Amino acid sequence: MRLFCQALNLIGIVFLVMLMSQCRGVTDINKKATPAKVLADLNTVFDDYERLEKSGKYAELASKIIEANTDLESAQIYVEAATLYHLAEKKDSAIIMLHKAIDRGMANPTILKKFPGLENVRSEQMEGLTLRLDSLKKVLHKISNFALETRAMDQFWPYFKQARSNPDSARTFLKAYILEGPPEIRDYYAIRYYNLDNMYGQMINGAPEYYTYLMSHLNNDSLDGLKNKAAAAMKTFKGLYPNAVFPKVYIVPGLLNSGGTASEMGLFIGGDMYGRSAEMPLHELNEWQKGAIMNAKDLPQLILHELMHFQQNYSDRERENTVLYKVIEEGVCDFLSELSSGEAIESEQLQYLKSASNLDSVLQELKRDLYSEDLSLWMYNGGSIEDRPADLGYAMGYLITKSYYRNCKDKKQCLEDLLNTNDMKAILKGSDYGRILEEQPDI
Repeated sequence: MRLFCQALNLIGIVFLVMLMSQCRGVTDINKKATPAKVLADLNTVFDDYERLEKSGKYAELASKIIEANTDLESAQIYVEAATLYHLAEKKDSAIIMLHKAIDRGMANPTILKKFPGLENVRSEQMEGLTLRLDSLKKVLHKISNFALETRAMDQFWPYFKQARSNPDSARTFLKAYILEGPPEIRDYYAIRYYNLDNMYGQMINGAPEYYTYLMSHLNNDSLDGLKNKAAAAMKTFKGLYPNAVFPKVYIVPGLLNSGGTASEMGLFIGGDMYGRSAEMPLHELNEWQKGAIMNAKDLPQLILHELMHFQQNYSDRERENTVLYKVIEEGVCDFLSELSSGEAIESEQLQYLKSASNLDSVLQELKRDLYSEDLSLWMYNGGSIEDRPADLGYAMGYLITKSYYRNCKDKKQCLEDLLNTNDMKAILKGSDYGRILEEQPDI
């Protein structure tokens, strides 16, 4: 009997082990069945953007980019979806997207200025959105909210080293960085990277030795003094413009093509563009990059420029892609950076425009291109312009906005206009260069 019981116990144990193994197998299968996260190629996603936008299919376009954002969860893309729903007159959907954007780090408390009429919606969702934006405003109005965040840069290097050591799997490591890194890097993916091929092409295939050098060159100790200098200028700006907000500034690993950019989350600074030193490797860089890479001491001025972008809330959608709009948009930032820091802006472009003949020639070209959407003669054209300095649009915008401010009697209202206008023509008209509007069509 004892042997029989022992046999039964043994059979029971075996059965239990088999059952547990089967359960564990089910668990493993379920785990394997969980879909891998998808990092959409945003270049492909936005291929049809212009066509759908021009045909007025805003809601369809919104659905398309929301689907692409499923795993990325970029705050910036949610804001773009809100913009499209607003254009489609689907205000409730726009409000929901703005809530999602805040959930993912959107930090622009005055964003409703970009959505005319949305504040008039009466609903629980809108009431909740207003409360959340009011809370953001209280935080961002304090200069103490400003911080120079380096975590995206710090967390990048282990993934970079793995990617460089395993080029065949490099995209896997870069993807992991985007999905496992801090929230701001997801927004930067949406704004600058667009896809993994762009990251691989520059970081791993294009200039790996430069990025390796940057790993030791750009560190937190070298940034502390720069932060204090930027904060002092922000205090001056707060005195000039009481409605100023002070977002976080994120140092991120860029693609050697942009010093900085603003998003609805905050300000992004491409740390890769601030590696200049005598030891900087040059052999992987093109001519534009060799000239454009700056010293880290230049960061405060760039931070101020991007800070001004964050203050801007224009609703002049009719002209938002034109040379007129872009020139003034960038010029405002350069001028207000100068006004806040007390340091005069000096550049090759401004030196070129000191010549009366050069200025007159450039003004005639600007008059011709004001309402064109071709920016190739004015911005982002480093390396493609040979007969004059690149990026003259920035300098012309600076001269226009500086003279507009000088001509204003009410300086506080002037700053309000420069940062929130819905009529870029009015800024040009009030400047010393309004004469180029003569005989222009009323667009």
